[in-house]
Amino acid sequence: MDWLVHEHNLDAKMTSSVYSYRAKEFAGFKSGVYLPYQKQQMAITEISQQAIFKKVELLQEYYRKVDDFNRGGWISSQSKFRPTVLEEFCGYLFKDLPEVVTLGLDFFKKGIYAGMGVDQHGNAQLETRDVEFCIGKMVKATLGDKTYDIKVPVVAVECKTYLDKTMFSGAQFTAQKLKGGAPRVKYFIITERNEVKLSEIPSETPVDQVYVLRDGTNDPIDPNTVWGFFCEVKATVERATSEQVIKLPGKLLI
Repeated sequence: MDWLVHEHNLDAKMTSSVYSYRAKEFAGFKSGVYLPYQKQQMAITEISQQAIFKKVELLQEYYRKVDDFNRGGWISSQSKFRPTVLEEFCGYLFKDLPEVVTLGLDFFKKGIYAGMGVDQHGNAQLETRDVEFCIGKMVKATLGDKTYDIKVPVVAVECKTYLDKTMFSGAQFTAQKLKGGAPRVKYFIITERNEVKLSEIPSETPVDQVYVLRDGTNDPIDPNTVWGFFCEVKATVERATSEQVIKLPGKLLI
C-alpha cells in the first residue's frame, strides 16, 4: 500500500548511508514496535466513535515509543521520521470509509490535480501539487494525443508535527491551487501542536479547517478532536459522491 508512508520511511532509514550505523536498531524497531502497531491499526475496520478512539489510543502509545526510540533527537527532523506517523495515521482512519471501497477511491500524496495551463509551445499542460494525504479518484484523460492519469482530489490534508505562520501560509497557497482545479475539494490541516496566533489567521482562507491534536508538546492527543476531524472528512466524502437533489420550494443555494 503506497499510503504506508511511515513504513516506507523506516525502510529507507535502514538503507540510508546517513543512518547505516544504526540500521539494526531501525530493523529491530520496525519488527518489534512498528509492525505490531500497524497490525493493530489495520485490524480495526469499524468507523464508530469507539473504534476511532481506539485508533487514537494506539497512536498515542506508538508516539510514546517513537519518542523513546529517538531519545536525544538523533533522528533529524529533516528525515521526516515523526511527521510520517501522522500521515500514515490518516490512512488508518479513513481506509474503511464505505465510499473509499465502493467507489474505488484511493489515497494519494504526489501529483494531485490542480488545474490546467498552456506551455510555451501552446500545448495543454497539467498543473499538480503535492500534499501529505489526499482522498481522491484516479481518472484517465486525453489531451491532444496524450493520455494522462489524473488524481482528482475530494479531500486534501496537510499533516504537521507543529504549525507556524510560514507553514500556514504555504498551506493556504496549496489549498488555493487545488481549489482552482477542483473547486469542491475540502482542504484540512491536522497538526500535533499550534504556533499560529489568531491575529495571523486571515478572515477568509482557502483552508477549510485546522485540527490541533495537543495543547502542548507532552500533552496527550485529544480523541474528540480526531473524531471531529474524522466526521468532517466522512461527511465531505459522502457529499461529494452523493447525488445532488434540489428540493423545492426551498433554498436553491445550499
